[in-house]
Amino acid sequence: MTPTQNSTPVFSGEFCHALDVKNRLTIPARWRVSDADEFHLIADRSGQFVKVMPPEQFRAVGDKLASNPAITPKDRKMFVHLFFSKAMHVVLDKQGRMVVPEELIKELAKNARLQGDVMLVGAYDTFELWTPALWSATREAELSTFERVADLIGL
Repeated sequence: MTPTQNSTPVFSGEFCHALDVKNRLTIPARWRVSDADEFHLIADRSGQFVKVMPPEQFRAVGDKLASNPAITPKDRKMFVHLFFSKAMHVVLDKQGRMVVPEELIKELAKNARLQGDVMLVGAYDTFELWTPALWSATREAELSTFERVADLIGL
């Protein structure tokens, strides 16, 4: 899908880009919609990567939360506190770079400190930031599941 002014691209492919000394990371041109693209970043619960969500997908989390009758109001409130307070809003600069906030880099320090080369991994309606070594290991570990699901859907 080629993005148009008010549409979100399909995030596909893998890209290895360097995180510079100011924690800026270039986003692939085909993943950008405009000069004012914005995203929400949050460390994955595993602590191994950063999930990058366009505003539509970020809002969809709140919509899913509000419409799920299995989630009690108390649990919903607790989830909102933790999820939305940990998310960080970023806007791309004119060169298509985003600044990965230092706090987020520190949060991942135990498992996946982002520095130097960073893998940008397409995940359909979002994308992820991984260290190359962790992404390689994850891709290898997930290969058998990918093959099984590909067979099930006829690919």
